[in-house]
Amino acid sequence: MQERRWEDVEVEAVAQLPGASEEEAGELHRALGIAHGAQGEHNQALEAFRSAYALRPEEQELRRRMAIAIVGIGERREAQGDVDAAMARYREAVELAPEIRQSHRALVGALRARGSIDERLAALENAMEHIPQDVMLRVQLAWLLASHPDPARRDAERAMDLASDVLMHDRTPETLDTFAVVLAALGNYEQAIRFELDAIELAGGREGHGFEARRKRLAAFTKNEPYVERP
Repeated sequence: MQERRWEDVEVEAVAQLPGASEEEAGELHRALGIAHGAQGEHNQALEAFRSAYALRPEEQELRRRMAIAIVGIGERREAQGDVDAAMARYREAVELAPEIRQSHRALVGALRARGSIDERLAALENAMEHIPQDVMLRVQLAWLLASHPDPARRDAERAMDLASDVLMHDRTPETLDTFAVVLAALGNYEQAIRFELDAIELAGGREGHGFEARRKRLAAFTKNEPYVERP
């Protein structure tokens, strides 16, 4: 395992399982799961981790490893175009080990591609209950709270708390962009324009990724119009 010879790990583990004690079998199944996962064999990895967990249910690490394998299965289904099956897997992973970020991020990403604003908002709120330190998810929650198409669902003040906390530690085009959206939601268009311009510059100007969307937001802010998310 230290040499990352994953196929050899599989052969050794399978060979040792028949005569192994319960404690040894748990570790061998864990090693099998790691080997399969490292090779992208997520279904086999999940089966191995489940076998290990059945023998060592007190080990929370095995729940996390199972959840990561489930996310891998979901990502493969999503790549094949079966988004419903993928989201079911992501939700399963969130339920199994809500403290890992991979499952929350995968679920939110799939919901974003679907245009499911309210479901995405619920998924982000759930993520913040378990991993509030995740910057990417905090920024996305702040964005939706500031730009929700239903005024009754907006909470610009809370969005400001989320965004400003992130901005202190992570100054990127995405965080600056989010801060601009939040400022506009609060009616502070002058500051929103400044932060949107900073986001455009930091992203590479006209040639940078996302320039056209930022340009449109900037135009709206100059007219004292907030940004509103659309499905």
